[in-house]
Amino acid sequence: MFFSSLASAFGPKEVVEIGSAFGVSGMYWCAGLSMNDVGNFTGFEPNSAWAPYAKSNISKILGRARLVEGTFEDNLDKAPASIDLAFIDAIHAPEFVENQLNLVLERARKGTLIVLDDIRFSKEMSDYWSLIRDDNRFSGAFEYTRRVGFLEVSG
Repeated sequence: MFFSSLASAFGPKEVVEIGSAFGVSGMYWCAGLSMNDVGNFTGFEPNSAWAPYAKSNISKILGRARLVEGTFEDNLDKAPASIDLAFIDAIHAPEFVENQLNLVLERARKGTLIVLDDIRFSKEMSDYWSLIRDDNRFSGAFEYTRRVGFLEVSG
């Protein structure tokens, strides 16, 4: 419910989820968007067995939601030109997260919110979180329940 409350309060026009799995977190993002009746959702899921479930689940919550079967990296042409909120929840390894984060930053603006899941998934991810939370590309960083990291893009 935290994600739906955040999406409702933040009011993003474009939400991107990298790693939709079965669409559970996407349903919460979409519920928050539907509360304001504003904003679009685009999810990316490379697992062809999971993607149909994610698509079905998120579309039940928000009719304007899209699910792209494939990776974010390979389908940038299907991502919004500008991203207001990104949820990175795919492979929880720094080399993957770093690449996805940099691609999101190319489409971000001042104030874009980037949410990273499983920041304490491994020692490597924990070390990576410690590194990027102090990165000057971000004006703020916040950790929630030692699992989720929030980054606000600086100007």
